Amino acid sequence: MLRGYYTAANGIINEQRILNIITNNMANVKTAGYKNETAIPTTFAEELLLINGKHSQTGTIRYRTLEETYTNLEQGSFEDTGSRLDVALVGNIYFNIENRKTGETLLTRNGQFSLDAEGYLALGPSGRILDVNGNPIQLGTADIAISRDGVITTDDGRTYTLGLTYLPPDTAIERVDDNMFRPYEAFETGNIPEGEKYRVRQGSYERSNVDVAEEMVKAMDSQNVFTACSTALKIINSVNQIAANDLAKI
Repeated sequence: MLRGYYTAANGIINEQRILNIITNNMANVKTAGYKNETAIPTTFAEELLLINGKHSQTGTIRYRTLEETYTNLEQGSFEDTGSRLDVALVGNIYFNIENRKTGETLLTRNGQFSLDAEGYLALGPSGRILDVNGNPIQLGTADIAISRDGVITTDDGRTYTLGLTYLPPDTAIERVDDNMFRPYEAFETGNIPEGEKYRVRQGSYERSNVDVAEEMVKAMDSQNVFTACSTALKIINSVNQIAANDLAKI
């Protein structure tokens, strides 16, 4: 009976984690450049320990755990705004951004830029956008034109080149503050392979790639499993109590 108790409890914990990921996706459905995240259930073999501390001789129990997530880097659709500070990327490339908290160079697909108090091109409170040399871009004006290859020209003739980094679509990445990314493996900024096709679009931004209908289906499935595990846990607990009471009468 302990075996079933642990399995049901394990299911409740995992489904709660899955629901947390799904609700975070849905909360960011309108966040520019947001990439959908999916839980990856894995399994590990664990021997059942009896109350007296001895190992069970009846084999192993397989529990599910959610130590990994998968981020879908598929490109989202575009929203045309006409704003000179909205920028979208076509292809497997990312903006280089200086994390305001740590100073670390991270990557993002969110191109809803603005000018901070000092005139630097920035992504709100997340950090400043970097040029091809890894330096923050101080424009001082929103009167700019951006070419298809990422060259920014101000109204007074100054030019800057956006720092862009290539990531293969199957790259494993770590999410930082929902909308910035750090690949798990070491990477170099500005590493766009020769011949790689990409384009910079001014006056647009990339929408989230979250499919609301698909997330709703996942949420309902997960909620059903959560409910089933909760019900099973209650039944097992009731049976344990009955068994304990019967043993006490012997």
